[in-house]
Amino acid sequence: MNNILLITKDVLRKDYLSCYGSRLYRTPNIDKLAEDGTIFMNYYAGATSTAMAITCMFSGLNAYELKRHYYKEVEQFDQCPTLFSMLEDRGYENHVVWSDFLMKLGWRYSKVFSPNTKVHNLVNTHFDIGKTGRKADIFPSPNEAEGLRSIQAFYDTLVEITRNSQRPVFIWMHCPHVFLGRWGYGSDTDLLDTLVGKIAAFFQGEIYLSADHGNMGGDRGIFSYGYHVYEGIANIPLITPSLDGRKIVVEPIGSTQLKNIILEKKIRPQEFVYSDTRYYAQPNRKLMIRRGDFKYIYNKRDKSEELYDLKYDPHENVNLLMSKVADINQKGAYYLLDELYYNPRMIEAKKAYLVLKKEWDRVWRNGGRVMELLLVGNDIKNGIRIFGLKDTISILLRLSKTRGKWGARAKSDLIGNT
Repeated sequence: MNNILLITKDVLRKDYLSCYGSRLYRTPNIDKLAEDGTIFMNYYAGATSTAMAITCMFSGLNAYELKRHYYKEVEQFDQCPTLFSMLEDRGYENHVVWSDFLMKLGWRYSKVFSPNTKVHNLVNTHFDIGKTGRKADIFPSPNEAEGLRSIQAFYDTLVEITRNSQRPVFIWMHCPHVFLGRWGYGSDTDLLDTLVGKIAAFFQGEIYLSADHGNMGGDRGIFSYGYHVYEGIANIPLITPSLDGRKIVVEPIGSTQLKNIILEKKIRPQEFVYSDTRYYAQPNRKLMIRRGDFKYIYNKRDKSEELYDLKYDPHENVNLLMSKVADINQKGAYYLLDELYYNPRMIEAKKAYLVLKKEWDRVWRNGGRVMELLLVGNDIKNGIRIFGLKDTISILLRLSKTRGKWGARAKSDLIGNT
């Protein structure tokens, strides 16, 4: 059995890596992993905040399938076997290497490791975004010595684990938002690449590289992460050892497939891929469903919808469900979207919307009685058994009012408004 190392980086965008076409950073060591292995171009985080994302990643369940209702401290995950427990059953020794900062947050809200997993909490390696009290500086100077010390702590821990283990190891190394010594998302990309180069020269086994989620990075005027499912935050890097001789995987794949990829070395085709911002009972929830090139987003708070054709609009500038667009120069004035924007696939878009909306009907859980009915898969007999005939009919009527209407609840204001 081969040793297995999964390296993930918090808030890592694809465009931080030159193998994904970055024009800002050069990442030769990560590029070498991609050159020798398989690179995924449309790999989606199951959720866009760390604890939810890693729960989806290691359980293989989408966020809407989880029994958890709210974002709060949880009990040990026991809904299904996880990657940790399955590898343990195969004789692996499991390790987690991350900063003590992430232990305080990521562990409390996920608890998705098997009980025998050995957790290594590294101190003084994580720049705690927004909570450091550091004086603002327009042009901060990186502390090279601090940065190198931070990545060295991760490397030294890896070396110690592999040299002291008597069995094959699975190591999940989760690197921080920003390695201490740097300041700002993406500023430590060169440190990540240096760490990967050091590891690749030493580690004997399979190396996987990914992220828990990305960040918006100013796209659509939005920064940070956690509240959206747009491409910059949801579509994350994945580089694996060579799979089926494929150099590039372009079809959409969800992070819930990571278990299959690592355990079976196979990619299972997926018709639908999902990403979520919240658990199903929380109010400010946004659910993304992608099928082919079309991407649907449902916003729970205002019950609005978005549809994007990522083939022609990879930056998600135009919500195809809008019928009119506000004129920002004239208060109260609007243009018709069809007069301003041409998409040659509008017929395909309408068909895709109906399919995606039907899938939304199938998976959406709202909390309360509607949630319970959807939880049993829109099975009318089970609905009657749980709620009675009258309430089941009432729920179905409410659902039918929003099913399959093209643009019925699209955001009807500025293109790109969030």
